Amino acid sequence: MEFVTAWLWYLLAFALGALVAYLVARMSVGPTNENEAFADVPETRAIGDL
Repeated sequence: MEFVTAWLWYLLAFALGALVAYLVARMSVGPTNENEAFADVPETRAIGDL
């Protein structure tokens, strides 16, 4: 049973580490084009889009 408990702790640590890495990457990588930059803004669109 100790093995399963240790394995679950390692699995939890891996999941939390992956979440932190994802959040850091998401914050540090900006939008790559104008449409992505305006995608999160409600009710707006880039000039020229229909």
